[in-house]
Amino acid sequence: MLGELRAIVEQVSNADTLDGALAILVEKIRFTMQTDCCSVYVTDEQQQNLVLRATDGLALEAVGKAFVPLGEGVVGQVAVREEPINLADARLNPHFKYLPETAEDGFFSFLGTPITHQRKVLGVLVVQQSETRSFDQSEESFLVTLAAHLAGVLANTDIQAVLSEPTKHKWTHAIKAGSSSSGIAIAKAWINRSTAALEQQQVDVCDDIPHQIERFNSALIVTREEFHSLAIKLSEQLPKDVASIFDVYQHMLADASLAGDIRNKIEEGYQAEGALRLVIEHYVKQFQEMNDPYLKERAVDVKDVGLRLLHALELGPDVELLPTEPVIVVAEEVTATMFAQIPRQLLAGVVSQRGAANSHAAILARAMGIPALMGLSFNVNKLRGCELVLDGYSGELFVEPEQIIKDEYTALLVQESEINSLVQLDLDKPAITKDGLRLELLINAGLSADSDIAINAGADGVGLYRTEVPFLMQDRFPSEEEQFVRYRDILSRYQGKDVCMRTLDVGGDKQLPYFPIVEENPFLGWRGIRLTLDHPEIFLVQARAMYRSSIECGNLSIMLPMISCLNEVDEASRLLEQAWAEVVEELQLKEPPIRPKHGVMLEVPSVLFLLPELAQRVDFWSVGSNDLTQYLLAVDRNNTRVAELFDTFHPAVVRALNQIIEQANVYNTPVSFCGELAGDPVGVLLVIALGYRRLSMSSFNLAKIKYIIRHIEHSDLFDMKEKILKCQSGSAIYTLLYEYLEQQQMSQLVRVSKH
Repeated sequence: MLGELRAIVEQVSNADTLDGALAILVEKIRFTMQTDCCSVYVTDEQQQNLVLRATDGLALEAVGKAFVPLGEGVVGQVAVREEPINLADARLNPHFKYLPETAEDGFFSFLGTPITHQRKVLGVLVVQQSETRSFDQSEESFLVTLAAHLAGVLANTDIQAVLSEPTKHKWTHAIKAGSSSSGIAIAKAWINRSTAALEQQQVDVCDDIPHQIERFNSALIVTREEFHSLAIKLSEQLPKDVASIFDVYQHMLADASLAGDIRNKIEEGYQAEGALRLVIEHYVKQFQEMNDPYLKERAVDVKDVGLRLLHALELGPDVELLPTEPVIVVAEEVTATMFAQIPRQLLAGVVSQRGAANSHAAILARAMGIPALMGLSFNVNKLRGCELVLDGYSGELFVEPEQIIKDEYTALLVQESEINSLVQLDLDKPAITKDGLRLELLINAGLSADSDIAINAGADGVGLYRTEVPFLMQDRFPSEEEQFVRYRDILSRYQGKDVCMRTLDVGGDKQLPYFPIVEENPFLGWRGIRLTLDHPEIFLVQARAMYRSSIECGNLSIMLPMISCLNEVDEASRLLEQAWAEVVEELQLKEPPIRPKHGVMLEVPSVLFLLPELAQRVDFWSVGSNDLTQYLLAVDRNNTRVAELFDTFHPAVVRALNQIIEQANVYNTPVSFCGELAGDPVGVLLVIALGYRRLSMSSFNLAKIKYIIRHIEHSDLFDMKEKILKCQSGSAIYTLLYEYLEQQQMSQLVRVSKH
């Protein structure tokens, strides 16, 4: 029945409304299983009753009216027991409850299974027959499997039902999505309709090939100039690392890439529009079928380039006027060019049906401080003109919300603005607690506007500079000279302040477009130091560029990522020594400066048992709490099915962090803390309580964390340490620290961050 199962799921997924989806569901199941009746009961908003929502076999007039309380009747028992019930004669069951309005008198056998989504019972799927018999194992398995597949579909189809009705309804429940950029936005949805659809273009042959080539070349020039103008516009707001996204677009327009292929198609006899469609669709299909997430996201960029070329051919509809008031841009796929087109002051937020945290649109949103949600599993075109509330902290979207919700988020926006103004007052002051403990606050830089922040903005230096950005943004490995210029630029901005650069850390969720790595489990695969040690030519070129920039600026330290064993440290240290010797020799330095320090990132659990040996080999440690938590708990935080299990306050994580700081003290090894926990208002209390004094975080959180540090007493947190280590759950640790913030009258910082 596998084919039938897939067909049912696909048809239900494509339904526009909940009622339509359920009607298809019961009809198809009844036909496929050859039963006399199929029905779906759905839990009401209060989670108290199961309401008959669709049926093929019971009285249709009972739909929406007949219900059973949870726990009552056989249907109610399926829901509370959260398991299938298979009865030859349901009337003999002690929980049987007769519903006269359904006209189910003629049905005896019963098979029901719960429809469960993220540990919540959404409803019950039931099949019945007039004969007295038990359903066999294959029938039960089919229904259970089908319910499991349909759970996620139905959870989102409910949203579609509300949005598809002719009048706007108040949607009090939030739509869950992936948060790609934090913040809050309240505005109307605005959908860009400025470009023609590629799929609408006819693939026609023609005789006037020279004329078609001329048309395409003219469109190519216009598109290149347009991307150049957009890049200049964005470069005024963004650092070079992020603005260079448009370099990728320009590379696609090169003769050796898309442009050449399109021109070849025209020379084969196709009209310009048809040739454009054939080539773009070919590349889009290739990228979409790739396994690694970074390359898959490049399909969006290819399509965007194709649409711009098509528009330049002047075959699309008229350009839609830009908004005149703040809007939340909504699109099936948000592209980099959308960010550049709309004035920043009118771009309140972004909602995309497709896309992920590593898409170019997501990178731009974070860099520009624009709240963004991506990966909504319904047709966002239905949001046109709707008023939206976007919560980029929790990943929630409210459509045409009740006034009470609008009021709450409006108050949060005001509160967020007031808090930002308040914390900015302490930004240029030292991070010293009320009882005199001095902490270093550094920034994590390289993937956003962090890389352009100046020292006088309150940072003591850079605790983590991600060097992979220039590698990700190009179509080849950058040369030593290109890397040298970039690193020197970064180091010169922080003259007199330490900048810790991490060697190339790609693989996992960061894939190079020109060096794809296809693996079944990329997070446990060929990534970080494993990749660069296997390619010493890549490692040595980068190390030489780093050392050359250090000789000019003198404020570099180097960090090795993804270390899991001592051999990796030894081999990397040998290569670093080789690179340093080569640079010193080539520059003919009579008295070379002291070689920059190098350390390791503690993010693989195995190194927790090698700390004494590591202390003898490197100059410092840096805790990568994000990956350390992920690997300790075996939880992929980007997987929505298990993301809630990613708990940075988990007792195992906290005790591992405590072990690291204790070992650092024993071996007198400097240690810094990198990761989102250090930039969290509650998390920073934990980190300080454990004994960390050098914290690195996103520049976005720097002012808030400095404000908290300057308004707490270290002795209070030190006294809480023993109690924290004895806690048996992450929620208990979080509550303990949150209550302390409440006592210090700073809990409003958490409400804005964690709402």
